[in-house]
Amino acid sequence: MTIDEALHRIVRGHWFLILVCILLPMSVAAGLETRSPSLYEAVGRVQLGSDLAASNVQADASSERALGIATSPGVVRKALDKAGVSADAQAFAKDHVDVRRVGVSPVIEIAITDTSAPRAATMAESITQDVLEFSNAGDRQNEDATLKSLDDSIDKLVKNRDALIPKLGDASPNNVIRLQAEINAIQSTLTEYQRQRSELALATVARSNAVLLDGVRIPTQPLPKRTAQVAVLAGLLGLLAGLGLAAARETLRPTLHSQRAIAYAVDAPALGHIPGRDTNAPAFVRATGQVADRVALIALTHKASKALLVPVREADDVWARMIAQVMSPQGVATAHRLECVVLDGEWVDPGPSPAAVIVSPTRIRAQELHHVRELLGSLGWPVIGLVTYDQPRRSLRTDPQVPTRRRRRSMAESAKTRA
Repeated sequence: MTIDEALHRIVRGHWFLILVCILLPMSVAAGLETRSPSLYEAVGRVQLGSDLAASNVQADASSERALGIATSPGVVRKALDKAGVSADAQAFAKDHVDVRRVGVSPVIEIAITDTSAPRAATMAESITQDVLEFSNAGDRQNEDATLKSLDDSIDKLVKNRDALIPKLGDASPNNVIRLQAEINAIQSTLTEYQRQRSELALATVARSNAVLLDGVRIPTQPLPKRTAQVAVLAGLLGLLAGLGLAAARETLRPTLHSQRAIAYAVDAPALGHIPGRDTNAPAFVRATGQVADRVALIALTHKASKALLVPVREADDVWARMIAQVMSPQGVATAHRLECVVLDGEWVDPGPSPAAVIVSPTRIRAQELHHVRELLGSLGWPVIGLVTYDQPRRSLRTDPQVPTRRRRRSMAESAKTRA
């Protein structure tokens, strides 16, 4: 089976199942999105510094840092408490808190969504202020601790130096040299600490601060609902699910849904399709005549003297006899047509050079062809074509003498034994 044939059998054969799998999720998703409450978005714009990012990676790192601050459980819980919302902080941060950067600039937008515009503005203002406060003071805790440590060390060294200087006046020459050496060592260490403190103080003053560019305002318009996008996404997921179900159904219970698929399965050309059930209808007579002429034409290449119609379903043997009667040359003045009989399990005179024509409805299960192929393979007759017809609403099988599939199989086994 080719890929085109497989897709044809899956898509065309199970189009209704696939269509249901597409439309049902789309309808449900669109209905849920339409009935969901409207969301309002409050936005605060903050500049985290004056230096432009050198790359997208650096800009992403800055915005991700701000996102980490804005979605911290403590920060979100504080904002929820201010707005009077009793919700899980982590779940709210995941679904309703977002940080968006503006290009590669240090400017970010802190967006909060909620079903109430005033609550959204209250929470956005709280989270924005916390981001500003931490950005300006959070990184300086280590600097303040270092400055305090340096100040303590400098004060200690100054006290030690000031305590040694008065001792120089009463000291002996040897002690004077020793005291001067200690004072010089203290002064050298003191100079180094003072230099470090000066550099740290200059770096602290030169650092840019995070500032609020645009304050939070109460939103007046709700966010537009994404009904179309959600419906399309649900339809795509439904399409994948429908194709999967159709493929699984075709794998477990393969079905042939067209004349082309059946002809490919039996390895025989399609001779035509007989529409309707009225043998007197013009369309029926015209289609049957065309099929009979094609059977006669192809039979010439096989030098066949009789065409044996082999119905796939035993319940349609009576219908096959009606077709054979119309196709035979007895009823019309057409000498070139072949005599047609139905091979239904009973004895039929095949003649010196018989040829088989498979008669099948346009929709059958693949396993229904097994007994036909087994029978024709045992007999060794050439299969010159396939004739399809519309599936009847009720069975035309009224003759109790019509053989069952078991009798057909026994006939095939008998043919193998004789061979």
